[in-house]
Amino acid sequence: MSGAAVAVPSDRLLGLDHNERLFPAPDLIPLLARVPATALTRYPDMKGLERRLARLWGVGTDRVLATGGADDAIDRICRRYLSGGREMVTVVPTFGMMTTFARLAGGRVCEIPTLDDPAPLAPTLDRLGDRTGLVTVISPHNPTGQVVPPPRMLDIAERLPGGAMLLADLAYAEFADRDPTEALLGRDNILVVRTLSKAWGLAGLRVGYVLGSPAAIAALRASGPPFPVAGPSIWLAERALDLGDRVTADYVSAVRSERARLRVALRDWGAEPFPSEANFVLASTRRAAMLERRFRRSGIAVRRFPNSPDLVRITLPGDEATFRRLLAVLAVGPRPRVRRSAERGVP
Repeated sequence: MSGAAVAVPSDRLLGLDHNERLFPAPDLIPLLARVPATALTRYPDMKGLERRLARLWGVGTDRVLATGGADDAIDRICRRYLSGGREMVTVVPTFGMMTTFARLAGGRVCEIPTLDDPAPLAPTLDRLGDRTGLVTVISPHNPTGQVVPPPRMLDIAERLPGGAMLLADLAYAEFADRDPTEALLGRDNILVVRTLSKAWGLAGLRVGYVLGSPAAIAALRASGPPFPVAGPSIWLAERALDLGDRVTADYVSAVRSERARLRVALRDWGAEPFPSEANFVLASTRRAAMLERRFRRSGIAVRRFPNSPDLVRITLPGDEATFRRLLAVLAVGPRPRVRRSAERGVP
């Protein structure tokens, strides 16, 4: 390929840069034409959706709050526990909205720079103090895809000062080998954030939810608008939850298979992939910019990080034909030198 190759316009790129499910579950497509008119004309009622979510996890409805995506859940939690300049402890890099919502809430952010552990125990405990309001743990972590053992999350929660909360963001938990949700629900100072955007493939509906103690859920319910989720989104989310594994099982299985194959292909190309239990793989390479350009010229968008120029994150499509397009990019061209773990920079 010559250096004069024309780049594909952004609006025509295959989007493997936002960890979205590319293709909806076939059983959901016919439902789009069946959304009742009342879902459009009446203010939405979340009670039915919250009952389904409560049954899914075997808890009372007073322990579930449906939200406008996981973002709404994180925003409410930050405003509830970080007002007045209280502190949030988090690793960096992390999901960008964590620190954004913390600062919007008037909180301070205590950062632990690391790419190797999404919840290092000793550094986290060292940063706890009287001003701590929130500790965030994302598992599988974004952007690395690494998981946090449930006993470590429970250990951190056990040592939190009074009034502080552990925010466990489990947006990608369906793709992991183990889902820690049930293990975390036994503690009143843990809030579990989930979403239907990732494995369920419903990012456009903006449906998330929080699981926690009745008191914590009541406080979060009072801290946001009365109708955070649109009526059509509620109706479609309820139908998806009724279908259950018919929506998620095949896709999750395909992602797990692709994940292992992509890590091999990245290593063969010369990059250093991180261990991942999410629907994406993060890799480190000094030729990250070149790799992104190569994908873009092939019509594929992957994620770069402005503050971490050696990192590339690639979403797994969960579709064999699309995945082969991805592998074809890595099969062509020179093999850069693999970077050792010790050389990885922390943004």
